[in-house]
Amino acid sequence: MRKPAELGIRPRVSGPFTTLHITIPGFVALLASTSALAQVSLQPVEVTAPRQDQAPALQATTTEVAGRLGLSVMETPASVEVISQETMERRGARTFEEALRGGVGITAGGAPGSPSVISTRGFIGGFITYLFDGDRIAVPTMVSRPQDTWNYERIEVLKGPSSVLYGEGAIGAAVNFVTRRPDRGNPGAEAMISYGSFGTARAGVGLGVNVGEASAFRLDYSHQETNGYIDRNKQRYDNLTMGFSTALTRELTLDLSMDYARDSALSYQGTPLVPRAYALQPTDIVSDASGRVVDRGIAFRNYNFDDAEMSANSLWTRAKLSWQIAPEWKLRNQLSYYTADRAWRNSESFAFAAPGRIVRDLVGITHDHQILTDRLDLTNTSPIGGMKNRFVGGLEYTKTHFSSNRDFSNGSTAANNALSVSEFATIPGRYGNFAANPALFAGAGNRTIFDARIPTGSIFVEDALSVSDRWTLVGGLRQDHVKVERQNMDLNTGVRASFAQRYRPTSARLGVVFAIDPDTSVYAQYSNASAPVGTGNLLLLSAANAAFSLSTGKQLELGLKQSAMEGRLDYTLAAYRIELDNVLSRDFSNPTLTVNSGKQSAQGLELAAVWKATRELTLSGNLAWVDAKFDRLIEAGNVSRAGNTPPNVPGAVANLWVDYKVPGLPLRIGGGVNRTGYAYANNANTVRMNGFTTATAYATWSLKKGEITFRVRNLTDQFYAYWSGANANNQVMIGAPRSFEVSYRAAF
Repeated sequence: MRKPAELGIRPRVSGPFTTLHITIPGFVALLASTSALAQVSLQPVEVTAPRQDQAPALQATTTEVAGRLGLSVMETPASVEVISQETMERRGARTFEEALRGGVGITAGGAPGSPSVISTRGFIGGFITYLFDGDRIAVPTMVSRPQDTWNYERIEVLKGPSSVLYGEGAIGAAVNFVTRRPDRGNPGAEAMISYGSFGTARAGVGLGVNVGEASAFRLDYSHQETNGYIDRNKQRYDNLTMGFSTALTRELTLDLSMDYARDSALSYQGTPLVPRAYALQPTDIVSDASGRVVDRGIAFRNYNFDDAEMSANSLWTRAKLSWQIAPEWKLRNQLSYYTADRAWRNSESFAFAAPGRIVRDLVGITHDHQILTDRLDLTNTSPIGGMKNRFVGGLEYTKTHFSSNRDFSNGSTAANNALSVSEFATIPGRYGNFAANPALFAGAGNRTIFDARIPTGSIFVEDALSVSDRWTLVGGLRQDHVKVERQNMDLNTGVRASFAQRYRPTSARLGVVFAIDPDTSVYAQYSNASAPVGTGNLLLLSAANAAFSLSTGKQLELGLKQSAMEGRLDYTLAAYRIELDNVLSRDFSNPTLTVNSGKQSAQGLELAAVWKATRELTLSGNLAWVDAKFDRLIEAGNVSRAGNTPPNVPGAVANLWVDYKVPGLPLRIGGGVNRTGYAYANNANTVRMNGFTTATAYATWSLKKGEITFRVRNLTDQFYAYWSGANANNQVMIGAPRSFEVSYRAAF
């Protein structure tokens, strides 16, 4: 019996309905497969039924982020979470940052210089890996930018070290953003438009078409702009993604894709802390060891320059050729090229000075970034000794070129006086006027140009062996050969410097999955990873830090996954411990020396569940607890941070969502609640951002074509701080107040 997909029978989702579309050839083939049939000429038949908002079961869900073996979530010995486009739509997640905040144990924010980074399992920024369609570009603190979720089919999150899959840097998690792809079985058009508070407007269009008998094309474009809830903080994002897929022969397929992104965003760098005695409207959202507070009277004031700039343009093109050599052998090769230009022209650091001044700095940075990558891998699914086995091995070569101009004000009394502004200033000045004064940048290291070239060769293998119907062993091994070549020119002193360093990190993972029954599995996994010392950023590695060996992380994780109540309840439970060694620290006996003897760790529990209580009611949520700390860390002045919590790592995060289809009406209502525990803004743990709770609510009315949604964010108008600012000791990022939005979506 032929499969429905082979007969041209495809479900198509349109608003609140699922349409079963049967083409003429498909219908003829269907009849011919069950009886002798002469020539038949029939019109397409459409059957409509209420759409069921059900995520794929754990047994059926496969991800790219968990490896190249095609394992389902149930078969993977690790915590894997999938945030689908439908989930993002229901939760009203407009950007990566908003989508990731709903993840298990994830908080998102990032300093404005590196927006949209996350914190999870005790690690942040450069110790998290970002992927796009399963491919890594560079450390997220350098390449992550605000993007609209419209262009993406789903977001996948693999928790814990994953250098064995994607190379150096992945200690806390790997996040994979999967674009919408060409699909011959689901052609059609989609559109979205919305408008809300703070002049926030979104628009998106998507088009999928079949080309000839064996090809498909997909295009998605999104635009988002807002004036922002902080004054003078207008932002704009544009994203264009395109894909073309064609079967050159029955065994050979070619996939081409192009991603273009442009943004101009986030000139807000944070709100400065003010001594309580000077605050007009003191609040308790931050606790500070020296008695400073967030003054609500200036909380939404922007002290950046009028002509501040934070912008980026990037273009990423990829070509993947897949050859099914034989039923059990598959060869794939992917060639990609990425190029990006980024620019920052800002005042980023704000510090209050009595009686009413804000002392600022001056920062100018540009990036010119190119990456060429080629990856070849071979997959085999032949059994071994009668046991089911899946194997993939491959080679990867990446050549990175990164150059940057970097200008920083020198922090002298004269510079601080020139750059300071009144706490209640309405005219913050222009960057261009200050940048023309070379005296503000005087001193070694304040005006530099550097150029880095990083060729990397890698070899990797993965294997999943089913030793019985219940036991599966999953392993992986990767070795990277990294060479860092960097040249630096100090424009103030005229000194040129260069260095070269080589690294050969080896990463591994070994896991076991035991299927208690077809719907329940338990697993255990050990994995390790490596990352550049410091912030985990290879692109900005200094000559001094390059002399140290890489930081090394290891994790032990135990977990349970179950699909119960005839598939109406899916839940996962995980316990883990991660240790990171070779962390930069000062020498205990000689604090003037920097060594890599530091250590930090994190251990925790994570629970996530989706319960389809009735046909109309769905409840979902997650809860995460983490105990993260510096086990050994000495900073300047011989000050020990041992026992302190790393910045932007809350001890507990919880989310709960409800979605209800009102019987007898084309109406769906729902909402969500987030609780984020307190987190510290700095290593010293002297500035604490206190915990907060926010809520959202929405109502969706289904129309004949599409649906319209009214949404309220931060329902209770909670005032809170959610991330440390550019100067972690003196400023914090304030969350958005209550806002409203109306949106319309349709599929054609």
